[in-house]
Amino acid sequence: MDKKSLLSVHLAVLLFGTSGVFIKIIPMSALLLTLGRGIFSALALYAFIHFREYSLRLERLRDYFWNLLAGIFLAMHWFLFIMSIQISTVSIGTITFATYPLFVVFLEPYVFKEKFQLKNLLNVVMIAIGIAFLIPAFELNNATTLGILYGLGSSFCFAILSIINRRLAALYDSVVITLYEQTVAACLMTILISIIKPTVHEGTVLDFFHLIIYGVVFTGLAHSLYIQGLKGIKAQTASIISVLEPVYSIVLAIVFLQERMSYQEMIGTFIIFVTVMIATLQNSVDEKNIKSISNEMDFKV
Repeated sequence: MDKKSLLSVHLAVLLFGTSGVFIKIIPMSALLLTLGRGIFSALALYAFIHFREYSLRLERLRDYFWNLLAGIFLAMHWFLFIMSIQISTVSIGTITFATYPLFVVFLEPYVFKEKFQLKNLLNVVMIAIGIAFLIPAFELNNATTLGILYGLGSSFCFAILSIINRRLAALYDSVVITLYEQTVAACLMTILISIIKPTVHEGTVLDFFHLIIYGVVFTGLAHSLYIQGLKGIKAQTASIISVLEPVYSIVLAIVFLQERMSYQEMIGTFIIFVTVMIATLQNSVDEKNIKSISNEMDFKV
């Protein structure tokens, strides 16, 4: 196994896991954060592609449409993920997002005409039990409950995104697809902001610097490191490492934000984490799913 590639993937997952901390410390709306993340990440990826001399040309006209659609779902995923963390906690946002593989296993059989595996039904039941532990009250005016709903919405959007990417990644390099999608996401958020005209917080120079770092390092660089790492290690290995992302997020939130979890939330988080880990291991053993897992994990939060 290539140790450099393994280190690259671990570092990328750690950077992805730091995303929640930046969402909490940057005092901007979810719309502006999504816009900034898209712009600075796209610029970073464009520089990466420029120096690596990738071709940005797509072979078929319809592939531009699929990239456009994927970019829309990426923007929705980012926005809902940020909203989830801003309204509730980093722990709630990241652990509910981590449920996306379960959405994928239900959606893929319909899209790719593959046989549905009954073992996935048990995983979904366990995820539902874990989420039930996270919900403090079934009331929409409860911040944690709203955070969970936003997180699940983000997870669902990412599941659709990963399925579209499964098709595209069979034809194009992942970093090229990612650049197209992040550019579309930035353009979409620019249009929405020009229409909605949200109240703009007069942030400091430090806030703007944090936003640049968030987009360039913890999104653009993280994507590049992950994609680079996939060239030297097996896809199933990378997918298992990626399950550590919510763990990193929770630990970093405890250390830097002094977030605390109730015993009920700890139980729910444990159930979801173990279920996602088992589902990932099951798919890693299944040779038919290895390509799918690789494509899904190329496009992280």
